[in-house]
Amino acid sequence: MKLGVRLAGVLLVSGAALACPLVARAATTTLYVDRTVAGCSDAGPGTSTTPYCTVTKGVAKLAAGFTLYIGDGTYSETIKPVVSGTADAPITITAWPGRHPVLTPTSFGANISSRAYLTLSGLTFTGTKYDGVYVTGSHDITVSGNTVTGAGQPVSGQTAYGISIRSSSSSVVSGNDVNHNNGSGILLTSGSTGILVSGNAASFNAEGYRRNANGINVISAGNTVLRNVTHDNEDSGIQFYTGGNDNLAALNVTYNNGDHGIDDLNVTGGRLIGNTVYRNCTTGINVEGTSGNYVVSNNVAVDNAVYPAYNGIACTRRAGNIGIWDSAPASTTVDHNLVWLTTSGKMYAFGTTYTSLAAMQAATHQESHGVQADPRFVSAGSWNLHIGAGSAAIDRGDSGVSGAQSTDIQGLARVDDPATANTFAEGPRRYDDLGAYEYQP
Repeated sequence: MKLGVRLAGVLLVSGAALACPLVARAATTTLYVDRTVAGCSDAGPGTSTTPYCTVTKGVAKLAAGFTLYIGDGTYSETIKPVVSGTADAPITITAWPGRHPVLTPTSFGANISSRAYLTLSGLTFTGTKYDGVYVTGSHDITVSGNTVTGAGQPVSGQTAYGISIRSSSSSVVSGNDVNHNNGSGILLTSGSTGILVSGNAASFNAEGYRRNANGINVISAGNTVLRNVTHDNEDSGIQFYTGGNDNLAALNVTYNNGDHGIDDLNVTGGRLIGNTVYRNCTTGINVEGTSGNYVVSNNVAVDNAVYPAYNGIACTRRAGNIGIWDSAPASTTVDHNLVWLTTSGKMYAFGTTYTSLAAMQAATHQESHGVQADPRFVSAGSWNLHIGAGSAAIDRGDSGVSGAQSTDIQGLARVDDPATANTFAEGPRRYDDLGAYEYQP
């Protein structure tokens, strides 16, 4: 009988080598970084028991299909992937479950350039010199569940954005908390299309030396801004400026911002559907300049442009809960909106201003299903803008308007309130509520 042994993956039988290679070891698909682990080593295997010490080392080892978990500690390093994932094998860079990494580099927090099929999630970026998360020339990127704060400096030429998406496509920015950045919280620049900005919180973003920072700033076409909460930003909560055509803003809550709740200037083809806009410095929902072909429907706009100042910023520019200005009235459709003032002020603008919805309706024949009534917010003083029982916003929406959603900002299904007649509702569901929140009887 011939004896055989294995050497270097080859079976040797009585001195003769036979073609019998060993099965290759499966590639490692999970890597770990944690500088707080005593045995961490950048020369090690990057396992959960012997993780890398630096984010740079972990990122350098990534390949399609890999996940990199980042553990506890503060890292003064930029996440800059050098490879892309694929549709079948994406790359994920995320927080190690149960651990809380903080990245404080002096450059970008994350720099994702010319990459694809990559997810960045669960991380905290703070005090970066440039944008907290910077994505450019990429596609199929997901930025989710991160906290980004303190980017840039409140000095001309040194401001920075929380999250910026530049010349990229087919990507998602969701569930992030972007606050106290020295620039807009989230930015979509020209050339970015097919971006879903959903479920984010954007607050207290300010350049500091001028009124310019928004919660979400969109200057590119064909994107969706959905279910976000923006408040206490230096400029508008959500802004669409020149180049930001054919975007949808739906089910957003935006309040106490230094300019508008939602601002649209020199853009076309926009849809503002089912938003709740409360107590912003100037016009709550604002469509102005050469904007055209706009649809403004199913919104709740209350107590906007009635306060003299916001953090020292004068609020005396354009007034009204909903304002359609300049050349915009000729091609803008407004209907199924609720407006209300608890103090004196301008209720509506449609070319000129009106102190009541009835006056606006009579002059323009717009807003035939609109209502001027107290929305009965649960607790406006504590910014709880859910609508309460008996609200005129209940069962009054148009579920057939383009951009209407079958669930509300919290993902709750539409409900037909048995105590409310559906007299003014339209569309396939004759019980959608106005604004971002669906009343749950």
